[in-house]
Amino acid sequence: MSDKNPFGINQTKRFVSKGAEDSLYKKHSPRSHGEVELVDYMGGDETVARVATAGHGIEFFPEKPNQYDFLKHLVTKRITEPFMSVQLKFSMQMPIRVALAFVYDRNCSVNEYSGRYSEMINSARIPSKEDLVKLVADSEKVAKIHSILTETRERTRESYDRLLSSDFARELARQGLGTNNDTRFYWLVDLHSLADFVSTQRAKLETTDLTRDYVECVAEIAENVAPDSWDSLMHGRVYSEALDLTMPLDEEIVDLDLNPASWKPTETKRIVVPDIEERLFALKKFLDHGQFQAIDYLGDDSSLAQAARTSYGVGTKKLSEDRGLIRTLVRDAHTSPIEMARLAFESRTPVFTDPRQSARHRTLKQHGFMGYTPIGNLFYYPADMEMKYQDRVNRQGRGKTMDFQDIELVRKELDETRILQLGAVKVLRALGTPEDLVRELKGVGFHTRRWRVGDTHNLGSFLRLRLDTHAQMEVRAQAQQVEEAVKAHTPIAYQAIRDYRIDSLGLSAGEIDFIKSLGIPSDENLENIEFFSKGKGFVLKREGESPKLSREGEALQKKLKRLKND
Repeated sequence: MSDKNPFGINQTKRFVSKGAEDSLYKKHSPRSHGEVELVDYMGGDETVARVATAGHGIEFFPEKPNQYDFLKHLVTKRITEPFMSVQLKFSMQMPIRVALAFVYDRNCSVNEYSGRYSEMINSARIPSKEDLVKLVADSEKVAKIHSILTETRERTRESYDRLLSSDFARELARQGLGTNNDTRFYWLVDLHSLADFVSTQRAKLETTDLTRDYVECVAEIAENVAPDSWDSLMHGRVYSEALDLTMPLDEEIVDLDLNPASWKPTETKRIVVPDIEERLFALKKFLDHGQFQAIDYLGDDSSLAQAARTSYGVGTKKLSEDRGLIRTLVRDAHTSPIEMARLAFESRTPVFTDPRQSARHRTLKQHGFMGYTPIGNLFYYPADMEMKYQDRVNRQGRGKTMDFQDIELVRKELDETRILQLGAVKVLRALGTPEDLVRELKGVGFHTRRWRVGDTHNLGSFLRLRLDTHAQMEVRAQAQQVEEAVKAHTPIAYQAIRDYRIDSLGLSAGEIDFIKSLGIPSDENLENIEFFSKGKGFVLKREGESPKLSREGEALQKKLKRLKND
Protein backbone atom coordinates (compact mmCIF):
# COMPACT_ATOMS: atom_id res chain seq x y z
CA MET A 1 0.00 0.00 0.00
CA SER A 2 1.21 3.60 0.33
CA ASP A 3 3.59 5.15 2.81
CA LYS A 4 2.34 7.78 5.24
CA ASN A 5 2.19 11.13 3.45
CA PRO A 6 4.29 9.93 0.46
CA PHE A 7 4.15 13.22 -1.48
CA GLY A 8 4.94 15.68 1.30
CA ILE A 9 3.07 18.98 1.70
CA ASN A 10 2.61 21.18 -1.38
CA GLN A 11 0.61 24.23 -2.48
CA THR A 12 -2.34 23.65 -4.79
CA LYS A 13 -5.03 25.76 -6.46
CA ARG A 14 -7.48 22.88 -6.20
CA PHE A 15 -10.17 22.82 -3.56
CA VAL A 16 -8.78 21.29 -0.36
CA SER A 17 -11.07 19.40 2.02
CA LYS A 18 -9.76 19.43 5.58
CA GLY A 19 -11.59 16.20 6.39
CA ALA A 20 -10.11 14.52 3.34
CA GLU A 21 -6.61 15.71 4.19
CA ASP A 22 -7.00 14.29 7.70
CA SER A 23 -8.16 10.96 6.22
CA LEU A 24 -5.44 10.57 3.58
CA TYR A 25 -3.06 7.61 3.93
CA LYS A 26 -4.65 6.34 7.15
CA LYS A 27 -5.13 2.58 7.02
CA HIS A 28 -8.30 1.04 8.43
CA SER A 29 -8.60 -2.70 9.10
CA PRO A 30 -12.21 -3.87 9.55
CA ARG A 31 -12.28 -6.62 12.19
CA SER A 32 -8.48 -6.41 12.28
CA HIS A 33 -8.15 -7.71 8.74
CA GLY A 34 -7.41 -6.18 5.37
CA GLU A 35 -6.98 -2.49 4.65
CA VAL A 36 -9.04 0.44 3.45
CA GLU A 37 -7.04 3.58 2.71
CA LEU A 38 -7.98 6.87 1.07
CA VAL A 39 -5.04 7.62 -1.24
CA ASP A 40 -6.41 10.53 -3.30
CA TYR A 41 -9.49 12.70 -3.68
CA MET A 42 -10.91 15.54 -5.74
CA GLY A 43 -13.41 18.19 -4.67
CA GLY A 44 -15.65 18.68 -1.66
CA ASP A 45 -18.82 20.45 -0.57
CA GLU A 46 -17.83 23.74 -2.17
CA THR A 47 -17.09 22.20 -5.57
CA VAL A 48 -20.56 20.63 -5.57
CA ALA A 49 -22.09 24.09 -5.12
CA ARG A 50 -19.80 25.51 -7.81
CA VAL A 51 -20.69 22.87 -10.38
CA ALA A 52 -24.42 23.16 -9.64
CA THR A 53 -24.33 26.90 -10.37
CA ALA A 54 -22.07 26.83 -13.47
CA GLY A 55 -19.20 28.27 -11.46
CA HIS A 56 -21.06 31.16 -9.82
CA GLY A 57 -21.55 29.77 -6.31
CA ILE A 58 -24.59 29.93 -4.04
CA GLU A 59 -24.21 33.67 -3.43
CA PHE A 60 -25.43 34.04 -7.03
CA PHE A 61 -29.00 33.60 -5.80
CA PRO A 62 -30.71 36.63 -4.20
CA GLU A 63 -31.91 34.39 -1.34
CA LYS A 64 -28.27 33.62 -0.36
CA PRO A 65 -29.03 30.09 0.94
CA ASN A 66 -26.55 28.43 3.28
CA GLN A 67 -24.49 25.62 1.82
CA TYR A 68 -26.12 22.77 3.74
CA ASP A 69 -29.65 23.77 2.77
CA PHE A 70 -28.59 24.29 -0.84
CA LEU A 71 -27.07 20.82 -1.09
CA LYS A 72 -30.25 19.32 0.38
CA HIS A 73 -32.17 21.28 -2.23
CA LEU A 74 -30.12 19.68 -5.02
CA VAL A 75 -30.95 16.19 -3.74
CA THR A 76 -34.61 17.05 -3.32
CA LYS A 77 -34.76 18.26 -6.93
CA ARG A 78 -32.75 15.21 -8.09
CA ILE A 79 -29.93 17.42 -9.38
CA THR A 80 -27.26 14.82 -8.74
CA GLU A 81 -24.54 15.49 -11.34
CA PRO A 82 -22.77 18.15 -9.21
CA PHE A 83 -22.03 15.53 -6.53
CA MET A 84 -19.92 13.73 -9.15
CA SER A 85 -17.39 16.56 -8.82
CA VAL A 86 -16.24 14.83 -5.63
CA GLN A 87 -14.09 11.79 -6.39
CA LEU A 88 -12.47 9.37 -3.93
CA LYS A 89 -9.68 6.93 -4.66
CA PHE A 90 -9.12 4.05 -2.27
CA SER A 91 -6.43 1.43 -1.95
CA MET A 92 -8.01 -1.75 -0.55
CA GLN A 93 -7.06 -5.24 0.50
CA MET A 94 -9.85 -7.64 1.45
CA PRO A 95 -11.04 -11.23 0.95
CA ILE A 96 -12.19 -12.00 -2.59
CA ARG A 97 -15.68 -12.73 -1.26
CA VAL A 98 -15.93 -9.17 0.05
CA ALA A 99 -14.28 -7.69 -3.04
CA LEU A 100 -17.05 -9.13 -5.22
CA ALA A 101 -19.34 -6.39 -3.90
CA PHE A 102 -16.82 -3.62 -4.70
CA VAL A 103 -14.94 -4.38 -7.91
CA TYR A 104 -17.98 -5.10 -10.08
CA ASP A 105 -19.97 -2.01 -9.20
CA ARG A 106 -20.65 -0.45 -12.61
CA ASN A 107 -20.03 3.12 -11.48
CA CYS A 108 -16.46 2.72 -10.24
CA SER A 109 -13.05 2.39 -11.86
CA VAL A 110 -10.99 -0.56 -10.60
CA ASN A 111 -7.53 -1.94 -11.09
CA GLU A 112 -7.05 -5.22 -9.25
CA TYR A 113 -4.09 -7.41 -8.36
CA SER A 114 -4.14 -10.19 -10.92
CA GLY A 115 -3.61 -13.86 -10.17
CA ARG A 116 -2.94 -14.40 -13.86
CA TYR A 117 0.34 -12.47 -13.80
CA SER A 118 1.35 -12.78 -10.17
CA GLU A 119 1.41 -15.10 -7.20
CA MET A 120 -1.77 -14.58 -5.23
CA ILE A 121 -1.43 -12.69 -1.96
CA ASN A 122 -0.58 -15.13 0.83
CA SER A 123 -3.15 -13.98 3.36
CA ALA A 124 -6.74 -14.93 4.04
CA ARG A 125 -9.44 -14.08 6.49
CA ILE A 126 -10.39 -16.77 9.00
CA PRO A 127 -13.07 -15.57 11.45
CA SER A 128 -11.91 -15.53 15.05
CA LYS A 129 -13.65 -17.76 17.56
CA GLU A 130 -15.18 -14.64 19.08
CA ASP A 131 -16.74 -13.73 15.72
CA LEU A 132 -17.96 -17.28 15.19
CA VAL A 133 -19.78 -17.25 18.53
CA LYS A 134 -21.94 -14.42 17.17
CA LEU A 135 -22.73 -16.39 14.01
CA VAL A 136 -23.18 -19.99 15.19
CA ALA A 137 -26.11 -20.91 17.40
CA ASP A 138 -24.36 -23.88 19.02
CA SER A 139 -21.31 -22.38 20.72
CA GLU A 140 -19.86 -25.84 21.41
CA LYS A 141 -19.27 -26.27 17.67
CA VAL A 142 -17.30 -23.05 17.30
CA ALA A 143 -13.91 -24.62 18.00
CA LYS A 144 -14.51 -27.38 15.43
CA ILE A 145 -15.67 -24.91 12.78
CA HIS A 146 -12.65 -22.70 13.40
CA SER A 147 -10.33 -25.67 13.13
CA ILE A 148 -11.82 -26.78 9.80
CA LEU A 149 -11.64 -23.29 8.33
CA THR A 150 -8.02 -22.88 9.41
CA GLU A 151 -6.83 -26.31 8.28
CA THR A 152 -8.59 -26.14 4.92
CA ARG A 153 -7.08 -22.74 4.20
CA GLU A 154 -3.58 -23.96 5.06
CA ARG A 155 -3.85 -27.08 2.91
CA THR A 156 -5.36 -25.11 0.03
CA ARG A 157 -2.49 -22.64 0.05
CA GLU A 158 0.07 -25.45 0.21
CA SER A 159 -1.55 -27.03 -2.84
CA TYR A 160 -1.42 -23.72 -4.71
CA ASP A 161 2.27 -23.29 -3.87
CA ARG A 162 3.04 -26.81 -5.13
CA LEU A 163 1.29 -26.06 -8.41
CA LEU A 164 3.38 -22.92 -8.83
CA SER A 165 6.59 -24.81 -8.05
CA SER A 166 5.76 -27.18 -10.90
CA ASP A 167 5.52 -24.14 -13.20
CA PHE A 168 1.80 -24.66 -13.74
CA ALA A 169 0.17 -21.56 -15.28
CA ARG A 170 -0.74 -19.09 -12.53
CA GLU A 171 -4.13 -18.33 -14.05
CA LEU A 172 -5.09 -22.01 -13.63
CA ALA A 173 -3.24 -22.72 -10.39
CA ARG A 174 -5.36 -20.18 -8.49
CA GLN A 175 -8.58 -22.13 -9.04
CA GLY A 176 -8.31 -23.99 -5.75
CA LEU A 177 -7.89 -20.93 -3.54
CA GLY A 178 -10.96 -20.06 -1.52
CA THR A 179 -12.69 -16.70 -1.77
CA ASN A 180 -11.40 -16.02 1.74
CA ASN A 181 -8.01 -15.37 0.08
CA ASP A 182 -7.15 -11.67 -0.03
CA THR A 183 -7.03 -9.54 -3.14
CA ARG A 184 -5.84 -5.95 -3.55
CA PHE A 185 -7.13 -3.16 -5.77
CA TYR A 186 -7.51 0.56 -6.35
CA TRP A 187 -11.12 1.77 -6.29
CA LEU A 188 -12.05 5.18 -7.73
CA VAL A 189 -15.64 6.40 -7.42
CA ASP A 190 -17.58 9.67 -7.40
CA LEU A 191 -19.54 10.70 -4.30
CA HIS A 192 -23.00 10.25 -5.81
CA SER A 193 -22.22 6.73 -7.01
CA LEU A 194 -20.64 5.90 -3.67
CA ALA A 195 -23.78 7.00 -1.83
CA ASP A 196 -25.87 4.72 -4.04
CA PHE A 197 -23.42 1.86 -3.44
CA VAL A 198 -23.52 2.29 0.34
CA SER A 199 -27.32 2.57 0.42
CA THR A 200 -27.70 -0.58 -1.68
CA GLN A 201 -25.25 -2.60 0.39
CA ARG A 202 -26.83 -1.50 3.67
CA ALA A 203 -30.24 -2.60 2.42
CA LYS A 204 -29.15 -6.13 1.58
CA LEU A 205 -26.38 -6.91 4.08
CA GLU A 206 -26.78 -7.93 7.69
CA THR A 207 -24.69 -5.98 10.19
CA THR A 208 -22.86 -9.23 10.97
CA ASP A 209 -21.59 -9.54 7.38
CA LEU A 210 -17.89 -8.72 6.96
CA THR A 211 -18.67 -6.88 3.71
CA ARG A 212 -20.83 -4.49 5.71
CA ASP A 213 -17.82 -3.49 7.81
CA TYR A 214 -15.86 -2.51 4.70
CA VAL A 215 -18.87 -0.61 3.36
CA GLU A 216 -19.20 1.35 6.61
CA CYS A 217 -15.49 2.12 6.50
CA VAL A 218 -15.68 3.80 3.07
CA ALA A 219 -18.88 5.58 4.14
CA GLU A 220 -17.11 7.08 7.16
CA ILE A 221 -14.27 8.34 4.96
CA ALA A 222 -16.72 9.81 2.42
CA GLU A 223 -18.45 11.70 5.21
CA ASN A 224 -15.09 13.17 6.23
CA VAL A 225 -14.34 14.33 2.67
CA ALA A 226 -17.65 16.13 2.01
CA PRO A 227 -19.81 16.07 5.15
CA ASP A 228 -22.70 18.27 3.96
CA SER A 229 -22.93 16.56 0.57
CA TRP A 230 -22.75 13.10 2.10
CA ASP A 231 -25.49 13.87 4.61
CA SER A 232 -27.67 15.30 1.84
CA LEU A 233 -27.20 12.25 -0.39
CA MET A 234 -27.76 9.70 2.37
CA HIS A 235 -30.85 11.38 3.81
CA GLY A 236 -32.16 13.16 0.73
CA ARG A 237 -35.06 10.80 0.27
CA VAL A 238 -36.69 12.12 3.45
CA TYR A 239 -36.59 15.78 2.38
CA SER A 240 -40.04 16.95 1.35
CA GLU A 241 -39.57 20.64 0.53
CA ALA A 242 -37.14 22.34 -1.82
CA LEU A 243 -35.85 25.88 -1.43
CA ASP A 244 -37.66 28.70 -3.16
CA LEU A 245 -34.79 30.06 -5.24
CA THR A 246 -34.92 32.87 -7.80
CA MET A 247 -33.36 31.60 -11.01
CA PRO A 248 -31.17 34.20 -12.76
CA LEU A 249 -31.79 35.01 -16.42
CA ASP A 250 -29.85 32.84 -18.84
CA GLU A 251 -27.65 35.68 -20.07
CA GLU A 252 -26.70 36.48 -16.46
CA ILE A 253 -25.49 32.91 -16.06
CA VAL A 254 -23.72 32.49 -19.39
CA ASP A 255 -22.45 35.79 -20.75
CA LEU A 256 -20.06 36.76 -17.94
CA ASP A 257 -16.53 35.33 -18.03
CA LEU A 258 -15.96 31.94 -16.41
CA ASN A 259 -15.51 32.42 -12.67
CA PRO A 260 -12.22 32.23 -10.76
CA ALA A 261 -11.93 29.93 -7.75
CA SER A 262 -13.85 30.99 -4.65
CA TRP A 263 -11.11 29.49 -2.47
CA LYS A 264 -7.47 30.42 -2.04
CA PRO A 265 -4.45 28.20 -2.82
CA THR A 266 -3.54 26.12 0.19
CA GLU A 267 -1.54 23.07 1.24
CA THR A 268 -2.37 19.47 0.41
CA LYS A 269 -0.89 16.03 1.00
CA ARG A 270 -1.94 14.95 -2.48
CA ILE A 271 0.37 14.65 -5.45
CA VAL A 272 0.75 18.00 -7.22
CA VAL A 273 1.43 18.47 -10.96
CA PRO A 274 3.07 21.88 -11.54
CA ASP A 275 2.13 22.15 -15.24
CA ILE A 276 -1.59 21.67 -14.67
CA GLU A 277 -1.48 23.80 -11.51
CA GLU A 278 -0.38 26.70 -13.72
CA ARG A 279 -3.45 26.14 -15.89
CA LEU A 280 -6.04 25.86 -13.11
CA PHE A 281 -8.52 28.76 -13.40
CA ALA A 282 -6.36 30.31 -16.13
CA LEU A 283 -9.00 31.47 -18.61
CA LYS A 284 -8.31 30.38 -22.21
CA LYS A 285 -10.25 32.04 -25.03
CA PHE A 286 -11.00 30.41 -28.39
CA LEU A 287 -13.17 31.12 -31.43
CA ASP A 288 -15.11 34.34 -30.74
CA HIS A 289 -16.82 34.02 -27.36
CA GLY A 290 -15.55 30.57 -26.38
CA GLN A 291 -13.83 30.13 -23.01
CA PHE A 292 -12.17 27.21 -21.25
CA GLN A 293 -10.48 26.58 -17.92
CA ALA A 294 -9.28 23.52 -16.03
CA ILE A 295 -10.55 23.63 -12.43
CA ASP A 296 -9.52 20.37 -10.73
CA TYR A 297 -7.55 17.16 -11.15
CA LEU A 298 -6.81 13.87 -9.42
CA GLY A 299 -3.54 11.92 -9.71
CA ASP A 300 -0.86 12.12 -12.38
CA ASP A 301 1.12 9.79 -14.66
CA SER A 302 2.61 7.96 -11.68
CA SER A 303 -0.93 7.17 -10.48
CA LEU A 304 -1.52 5.23 -13.69
CA ALA A 305 1.69 3.26 -13.31
CA GLN A 306 1.00 2.55 -9.63
CA ALA A 307 -2.48 1.27 -10.44
CA ALA A 308 -1.04 -1.06 -13.07
CA ARG A 309 1.54 -2.44 -10.69
CA THR A 310 -1.25 -3.59 -8.43
CA SER A 311 -1.50 -6.29 -11.11
CA TYR A 312 2.24 -6.93 -11.13
CA GLY A 313 3.26 -8.40 -7.80
CA VAL A 314 5.58 -11.16 -6.62
CA GLY A 315 6.77 -13.30 -9.50
CA THR A 316 6.49 -10.61 -12.18
CA LYS A 317 9.28 -8.29 -13.25
CA LYS A 318 8.47 -4.64 -12.54
CA LEU A 319 9.18 -2.06 -15.22
CA SER A 320 11.72 0.43 -13.90
CA GLU A 321 10.27 3.45 -15.63
CA ASP A 322 6.70 4.72 -15.51
CA ARG A 323 6.97 5.92 -19.10
CA GLY A 324 7.63 2.48 -20.54
CA LEU A 325 4.84 0.89 -18.52
CA ILE A 326 2.26 3.57 -19.39
CA ARG A 327 3.08 3.39 -23.10
CA THR A 328 2.77 -0.38 -22.99
CA LEU A 329 -0.62 -0.14 -21.26
CA VAL A 330 -1.99 2.32 -23.81
CA ARG A 331 -0.55 0.43 -26.77
CA ASP A 332 -2.00 -2.88 -25.64
CA ALA A 333 -5.38 -1.36 -24.68
CA HIS A 334 -5.15 -2.05 -20.92
CA THR A 335 -7.61 0.69 -20.09
CA SER A 336 -8.40 0.38 -16.38
CA PRO A 337 -5.07 1.79 -15.07
CA ILE A 338 -5.45 4.79 -17.40
CA GLU A 339 -8.73 5.61 -15.65
CA MET A 340 -6.92 6.37 -12.37
CA ALA A 341 -6.25 10.06 -13.14
CA ARG A 342 -9.05 12.57 -13.68
CA LEU A 343 -9.40 16.11 -14.93
CA ALA A 344 -12.30 18.58 -14.49
CA PHE A 345 -12.91 21.67 -16.59
CA GLU A 346 -15.47 24.36 -17.39
CA SER A 347 -16.24 25.85 -20.78
CA ARG A 348 -18.44 28.33 -22.59
CA THR A 349 -19.31 27.20 -26.12
CA PRO A 350 -22.14 27.41 -28.66
CA VAL A 351 -24.89 24.95 -27.80
CA PHE A 352 -24.29 23.05 -31.06
CA THR A 353 -20.74 22.34 -29.86
CA ASP A 354 -21.33 21.43 -26.23
CA PRO A 355 -23.58 19.80 -25.21
CA ARG A 356 -25.00 18.92 -28.66
CA GLN A 357 -21.87 17.12 -29.91
CA SER A 358 -19.44 16.86 -27.01
CA ALA A 359 -22.05 15.45 -24.62
CA ARG A 360 -22.39 12.36 -26.78
CA HIS A 361 -19.25 11.13 -24.99
CA ARG A 362 -21.33 9.81 -22.12
CA THR A 363 -18.29 8.62 -20.16
CA LEU A 364 -17.49 12.28 -19.42
CA LYS A 365 -19.68 13.51 -16.57
CA GLN A 366 -21.33 16.88 -17.26
CA HIS A 367 -23.61 19.55 -15.80
CA GLY A 368 -25.04 22.91 -16.88
CA PHE A 369 -26.85 25.07 -14.31
CA MET A 370 -29.19 23.64 -11.67
CA GLY A 371 -30.12 20.70 -13.88
CA TYR A 372 -30.77 22.56 -17.13
CA THR A 373 -28.85 24.15 -20.02
CA PRO A 374 -29.03 27.97 -19.88
CA ILE A 375 -28.65 29.78 -23.21
CA GLY A 376 -27.13 33.26 -23.13
CA ASN A 377 -27.23 36.15 -25.60
CA LEU A 378 -23.71 35.72 -27.02
CA PHE A 379 -23.97 34.41 -30.58
CA TYR A 380 -21.37 32.58 -32.66
CA TYR A 381 -20.29 34.16 -35.94
CA PRO A 382 -17.81 32.05 -37.94
CA ALA A 383 -14.67 33.76 -39.22
CA ASP A 384 -14.67 34.59 -42.94
CA MET A 385 -12.35 31.68 -43.71
CA GLU A 386 -14.89 29.29 -42.15
CA MET A 387 -17.82 30.63 -44.17
CA LYS A 388 -17.94 27.78 -46.70
CA TYR A 389 -20.30 26.10 -49.09
CA GLN A 390 -21.69 22.66 -48.35
CA ASP A 391 -19.27 19.91 -49.40
CA ARG A 392 -20.90 17.93 -52.20
CA VAL A 393 -18.78 14.84 -51.53
CA ASN A 394 -18.71 14.78 -47.73
CA ARG A 395 -22.38 15.54 -47.08
CA GLN A 396 -21.66 16.29 -43.41
CA GLY A 397 -18.90 18.81 -43.96
CA ARG A 398 -17.86 22.12 -45.47
CA GLY A 399 -16.52 22.63 -48.97
CA LYS A 400 -14.70 25.59 -50.48
CA THR A 401 -14.80 29.10 -49.03
CA MET A 402 -17.82 31.16 -50.07
CA ASP A 403 -17.57 34.13 -52.40
CA PHE A 404 -17.43 37.52 -50.66
CA GLN A 405 -20.95 38.49 -51.74
CA ASP A 406 -22.38 35.21 -50.35
CA ILE A 407 -20.52 35.68 -47.07
CA GLU A 408 -22.15 39.09 -46.67
CA LEU A 409 -25.58 37.62 -47.38
CA VAL A 410 -25.05 34.80 -44.85
CA ARG A 411 -23.83 37.18 -42.14
CA LYS A 412 -26.82 39.43 -42.72
CA GLU A 413 -29.19 36.46 -42.50
CA LEU A 414 -27.59 35.16 -39.29
CA ASP A 415 -27.66 38.58 -37.67
CA GLU A 416 -31.29 39.19 -38.57
CA THR A 417 -32.20 35.81 -37.08
CA ARG A 418 -30.30 36.65 -33.87
CA ILE A 419 -32.06 40.03 -33.58
CA LEU A 420 -35.44 38.43 -34.27
CA GLN A 421 -34.96 35.82 -31.55
CA LEU A 422 -33.66 38.23 -28.91
CA GLY A 423 -36.52 40.60 -29.66
CA ALA A 424 -39.04 37.79 -29.22
CA VAL A 425 -37.36 36.81 -25.94
CA LYS A 426 -37.81 40.35 -24.60
CA VAL A 427 -41.51 40.45 -25.53
CA LEU A 428 -42.23 36.98 -24.17
CA ARG A 429 -40.61 37.81 -20.84
CA ALA A 430 -42.69 40.96 -20.58
CA LEU A 431 -45.78 38.78 -21.08
CA GLY A 432 -44.73 36.52 -18.20
CA THR A 433 -43.89 33.52 -20.37
CA PRO A 434 -42.07 30.70 -18.50
CA GLU A 435 -38.32 30.87 -19.08
CA ASP A 436 -38.08 27.33 -20.46
CA LEU A 437 -40.43 28.33 -23.31
CA VAL A 438 -38.54 31.57 -23.88
CA ARG A 439 -35.26 29.62 -24.04
CA GLU A 440 -36.58 27.36 -26.79
CA LEU A 441 -36.65 30.27 -29.26
CA LYS A 442 -32.89 30.72 -29.22
CA GLY A 443 -30.82 28.94 -31.83
CA VAL A 444 -28.01 26.52 -31.02
CA GLY A 445 -25.50 29.18 -32.11
CA PHE A 446 -26.02 30.99 -28.81
CA HIS A 447 -23.60 30.08 -26.02
CA THR A 448 -23.98 28.05 -22.82
CA ARG A 449 -21.72 27.03 -19.94
CA ARG A 450 -20.82 23.50 -18.92
CA TRP A 451 -18.74 21.55 -16.41
CA ARG A 452 -17.13 18.23 -17.25
CA VAL A 453 -14.92 15.63 -15.59
CA GLY A 454 -13.28 12.60 -17.20
CA ASP A 455 -10.47 10.13 -16.67
CA THR A 456 -7.39 10.11 -18.90
CA HIS A 457 -8.52 7.05 -20.86
CA ASN A 458 -11.95 8.41 -21.74
CA LEU A 459 -10.62 11.90 -22.36
CA GLY A 460 -8.30 10.20 -24.84
CA SER A 461 -11.31 8.67 -26.59
CA PHE A 462 -12.91 12.11 -26.74
CA LEU A 463 -9.76 13.61 -28.27
CA ARG A 464 -9.37 10.79 -30.79
CA LEU A 465 -12.82 11.55 -32.22
CA ARG A 466 -13.01 15.32 -31.79
CA LEU A 467 -9.50 16.21 -32.97
CA ASP A 468 -10.07 14.31 -36.19
CA THR A 469 -10.09 16.48 -39.32
CA HIS A 470 -13.60 15.22 -40.08
CA ALA A 471 -14.95 16.66 -36.81
CA GLN A 472 -16.66 20.05 -37.01
CA MET A 473 -14.10 22.87 -36.72
CA GLU A 474 -15.78 24.42 -33.67
CA VAL A 475 -15.75 21.07 -31.87
CA ARG A 476 -12.07 20.65 -32.74
CA ALA A 477 -11.41 24.08 -31.25
CA GLN A 478 -12.89 22.96 -27.94
CA ALA A 479 -11.06 19.62 -28.14
CA GLN A 480 -7.76 21.46 -28.60
CA GLN A 481 -8.31 23.21 -25.28
CA VAL A 482 -9.02 19.87 -23.61
CA GLU A 483 -5.93 18.41 -25.29
CA GLU A 484 -3.62 21.07 -23.83
CA ALA A 485 -5.02 20.45 -20.33
CA VAL A 486 -4.64 16.66 -20.61
CA LYS A 487 -1.10 17.12 -21.91
CA ALA A 488 -0.24 19.28 -18.89
CA HIS A 489 -1.85 16.86 -16.42
CA THR A 490 -0.62 13.45 -17.67
CA PRO A 491 2.01 14.16 -20.35
CA ILE A 492 3.30 10.58 -20.63
CA ALA A 493 -0.16 9.08 -21.03
CA TYR A 494 -1.15 11.90 -23.39
CA GLN A 495 1.80 11.22 -25.69
CA ALA A 496 1.05 7.49 -25.67
CA ILE A 497 -2.60 8.19 -26.55
CA ARG A 498 -1.40 10.53 -29.29
CA ASP A 499 1.01 7.93 -30.70
CA TYR A 500 -1.12 4.81 -30.43
CA ARG A 501 -4.71 6.06 -30.75
CA ILE A 502 -4.92 9.51 -32.33
CA ASP A 503 -2.07 9.45 -34.86
CA SER A 504 -2.13 5.69 -35.54
CA LEU A 505 -4.03 3.76 -38.21
CA GLY A 506 -6.07 0.58 -38.00
CA LEU A 507 -6.18 -1.95 -40.83
CA SER A 508 -9.22 -3.86 -42.04
CA ALA A 509 -8.99 -7.52 -43.06
CA GLY A 510 -9.06 -6.48 -46.71
CA GLU A 511 -6.29 -3.93 -46.20
CA ILE A 512 -4.15 -6.53 -44.44
CA ASP A 513 -4.55 -8.93 -47.37
CA PHE A 514 -3.58 -6.17 -49.78
CA ILE A 515 -0.43 -5.25 -47.81
CA LYS A 516 0.56 -8.92 -47.62
CA SER A 517 0.25 -9.17 -51.39
CA LEU A 518 2.81 -6.37 -51.72
CA GLY A 519 5.36 -8.47 -49.87
CA ILE A 520 6.49 -8.66 -46.24
CA PRO A 521 10.18 -8.50 -45.23
CA SER A 522 11.97 -11.85 -45.14
CA ASP A 523 12.39 -13.91 -41.98
CA GLU A 524 16.05 -12.91 -42.02
CA ASN A 525 15.21 -9.20 -41.97
CA LEU A 526 12.62 -9.67 -39.24
CA GLU A 527 15.34 -11.09 -36.97
CA ASN A 528 17.86 -8.39 -37.94
CA ILE A 529 18.26 -5.48 -35.50
CA GLU A 530 19.64 -3.27 -38.28
CA PHE A 531 16.41 -3.65 -40.25
CA PHE A 532 14.42 -2.08 -37.41
CA SER A 533 16.97 0.67 -36.77
CA LYS A 534 15.71 2.35 -39.96
CA GLY A 535 12.64 3.39 -37.96
CA LYS A 536 12.38 5.72 -34.98
CA GLY A 537 12.28 4.31 -31.44
CA PHE A 538 12.29 0.61 -32.40
CA VAL A 539 15.87 -0.15 -31.23
CA LEU A 540 17.46 0.57 -27.85
CA LYS A 541 21.14 1.51 -27.94
CA ARG A 542 22.61 1.81 -24.45
CA GLU A 543 26.26 2.49 -23.76
CA GLY A 544 28.18 -0.71 -23.07
CA GLU A 545 25.31 -2.93 -24.27
CA SER A 546 24.45 -4.51 -27.61
CA PRO A 547 21.51 -2.91 -29.45
CA LYS A 548 18.18 -4.63 -28.84
CA LEU A 549 14.57 -4.14 -29.81
CA SER A 550 12.56 -1.78 -27.66
CA ARG A 551 9.08 -2.79 -26.55
CA GLU A 552 7.71 -0.87 -29.52
CA GLY A 553 10.17 -2.65 -31.80
CA GLU A 554 9.06 -6.00 -30.41
CA ALA A 555 5.43 -5.05 -31.04
CA LEU A 556 6.21 -4.11 -34.67
CA GLN A 557 8.19 -7.31 -35.16
CA LYS A 558 5.25 -9.34 -33.85
CA LYS A 559 2.82 -7.58 -36.22
CA LEU A 560 5.06 -8.11 -39.23
CA LYS A 561 5.51 -11.79 -38.40
CA ARG A 562 1.76 -12.14 -38.05
CA LEU A 563 1.23 -10.51 -41.45
CA LYS A 564 3.77 -12.84 -42.98
CA ASN A 565 2.57 -16.08 -41.43
CA ASP A 566 -1.23 -15.67 -41.26
